[in-house]
Amino acid sequence: MANNDLRSLWEQRLAEYESSEKNIKTWCQEKAIKENQFYYWRRKIQGGQTKKKQPAVKWLSLDLHNDKKVPPTPDSIAVHVGQVTIELRKGFDKHLFCEIIQILQEI
Repeated sequence: MANNDLRSLWEQRLAEYESSEKNIKTWCQEKAIKENQFYYWRRKIQGGQTKKKQPAVKWLSLDLHNDKKVPPTPDSIAVHVGQVTIELRKGFDKHLFCEIIQILQEI
């Protein structure tokens, strides 16, 4: 395969990854692509500047003055980080949850 064809193939792959909701590891496993190849081509095509996938902004209201402790529902779990409790239900967004935890740890 010619170098231009290979570059074009990887441009398509990177565009496909960007439009997916998956992390790099999962996406590469599903496509049977080695992660190091993915990172190599992303650096090569983007000229060394990696674009971090920006998650969609999701807003939710917080009651910071509520001292009541509400037990989680039977189909959920409660995660405590410092003084904050986060209730998670089946099907929650794992990436968003990780970002929230990181932000809470920085506060």
